Amino acid sequence: MLPQRQHVVEGHCCIVTMQHESATRSVDNNVWDEIRNFKKCLIMMFGKQEKDVVFIETVMGLAQQRRHCLVECIPLPQDVARQAPLYFKKAIDEAEDEWSQHNAKKLIDTSTKGLRGSIPKDFPYFYVEFGLDKGFVHVIDDEKQFNGNIGLNVIRGMLQLADEDMYRRRRHESIDAQKKAKQSFMQDWQPFDWTKQLD
Repeated sequence: MLPQRQHVVEGHCCIVTMQHESATRSVDNNVWDEIRNFKKCLIMMFGKQEKDVVFIETVMGLAQQRRHCLVECIPLPQDVARQAPLYFKKAIDEAEDEWSQHNAKKLIDTSTKGLRGSIPKDFPYFYVEFGLDKGFVHVIDDEKQFNGNIGLNVIRGMLQLADEDMYRRRRHESIDAQKKAKQSFMQDWQPFDWTKQLD
């Protein structure tokens, strides 16, 4: 789906589970495979536009089960995307000094074990994935201290977007703007939509 609130960049979209799930880490294998299919197709779609994709997931409030599983997909120019791992590593390391109660492992590289092999179920986490096989997961120590917008803020910083965007809530897009964005996205998505094979 497209974000209901203001998108960070053109093409910003979200992968959302149909059933209520709190995190991709806890979904069953079928749902995991479907999410991966969407990621692959989005990577191909944006690759045609000479962009690379960063996927972001922030999982908090597991006990209350209020939040729905949501993976943000943000296409970036390839030269900017190449720098993404450095930006995210630096941002999480710096923020961790402010948040952490103890010196837990700040950043876990998921390149070899993937998300599922890197952390147990039922942990709050922040996950950033660069394409399909590289990423970092950070287990959130103190949810009250953790800035849930860190992922989008890092992207805004990388793209040198206006500072005020980092500190205000993303406003809802008008119905007209949402319709235009949907039409444009669907036109790009159509040739890559893997779900058409299910018919």
